Amino acid sequence: MPENAFAGLSTEELADVWYALARADTRHPGGFSRLVNRAFAELNDRMGGQLAPFLEERFREYRLADSKEDAEANGKSAAGPTPVRDTYPA
Repeated sequence: MPENAFAGLSTEELADVWYALARADTRHPGGFSRLVNRAFAELNDRMGGQLAPFLEERFREYRLADSKEDAEANGKSAAGPTPVRDTYPA
């Protein structure tokens, strides 16, 4: 059943929204999961078996750069924040 929230978006626009949200969810795990899943379910309802080739073609140019950037961001967040040094005189 189509999701009313996405009714005004074309399939291409919905794919763009899904991709951007999925990237944000990669950087902030769980922060956008529910909406990512809803958008993906709507895409799957619209495209069926053609979804994977559609997404591959649409986002091919971004995937490698994004995966490197996301890996770096995840590595930084896993390391924790950089400690603040007290540089004020005693």
